[in-house]
Amino acid sequence: MKQTNGVPYLIKFIWFIGFIALAIIAFNLDNQIQQSASETYSLLPVIWTKLVISIIFGLYISLILVKKWSIKVNFSLLWCVAIPSLILSVAFPILASLSLSGHLPGIVESSPISFGLQKIFSMNIIGIIAGLTIILSFFNNQSSKVEH
Repeated sequence: MKQTNGVPYLIKFIWFIGFIALAIIAFNLDNQIQQSASETYSLLPVIWTKLVISIIFGLYISLILVKKWSIKVNFSLLWCVAIPSLILSVAFPILASLSLSGHLPGIVESSPISFGLQKIFSMNIIGIIAGLTIILSFFNNQSSKVEH
């Protein structure tokens, strides 16, 4: 009979406990920021907090997916997925900040692009994808050979 080493199971269980702890911390932080925003009538901290939380979740999820922690950049994943998703995820908070400070032209503020970015941002999935693919693009596990 082959004995199995329990270390991989323990590492994954510890990761899961950390994920639950991160979710609780993020939930409490989000509630605290929303309460503060309702008292001050400023939604900007809520917008930026949602972005940071979603990117942190993406970074944390990627920790369990990286098998080998040696830097080998996957440029196609970096330039075609990670960077565009990072740009998309920060575009709405930046536009909201510029709009609130009065530095955003009215035509941009009322454009369909602004409304589209708001819809994309409201799902929070783009920030998770950005955080996830940033780590995965730097710690590439795939070989560079194309197999037929």
